[in-house]
Amino acid sequence: MNYPLTHQLQNLIGDIKNQPFVDNSIVANIVQSHKLATKDVEPFMLFNHSNKESYGRTLIFDNGNFKILLMSWKAGDFTAIHNHGFTEWGCVYTFGEATHRLYEIEQNELKLIQKDNFQAGQIASVCGDLTHMMGNASSENFVTLHIYGSNTRKSNVSANAKVYVPEFQKVVTTMGSAFLNMDKDLMLTETPINEINSEILYDYFCLVKPYYERNKNTNILASMEKYLKNNGSSKIKN
Repeated sequence: MNYPLTHQLQNLIGDIKNQPFVDNSIVANIVQSHKLATKDVEPFMLFNHSNKESYGRTLIFDNGNFKILLMSWKAGDFTAIHNHGFTEWGCVYTFGEATHRLYEIEQNELKLIQKDNFQAGQIASVCGDLTHMMGNASSENFVTLHIYGSNTRKSNVSANAKVYVPEFQKVVTTMGSAFLNMDKDLMLTETPINEINSEILYDYFCLVKPYYERNKNTNILASMEKYLKNNGSSKIKN
């Protein structure tokens, strides 16, 4: 369903359009200057998304070279571990406290380099090779505004996104979506990844467990627990 853009969103889009060149600093300053409030994005909230979808995802605007989306997070919602494909610049504006993990990839091996939380009102920069996951480990609903852009592309700025799926030991590419346990029709390609360090996998397991529990995917959780036990994780109880 298409909703009319609020006045603040119209102004935000106009200011980005008017820039001859955009980078992370410029887009962050534009977003900061508009002092967005929850009411400005309320028409695009999607907390009633299906349990199968691991977060709510609503497209607000897309003119080819940049797009704006609103992500809605109810308790237990998380993305998969992912990057942002062809994105050259962008940012995330948070309206609540979001749990966040930052990773890097070295020789096809996933490494966790930072655990932190995004606070309400925080602006975090985004680029194509930023590999992270985020979600809602609290009991309170909140939303985040995401902007993905390019100075060189005229369409599909977040396509070719890589989504890492440790529970199935693979990495897939998508047009930008980063759902947990996503449907096959959202995947463009699929390749295996190296084994995941057990401590990284345990942290990931704890974050995604509520999603798999609400979908009654106990077999996936059991498989992850078995892998962790067999690979020496002391945090999984026998």
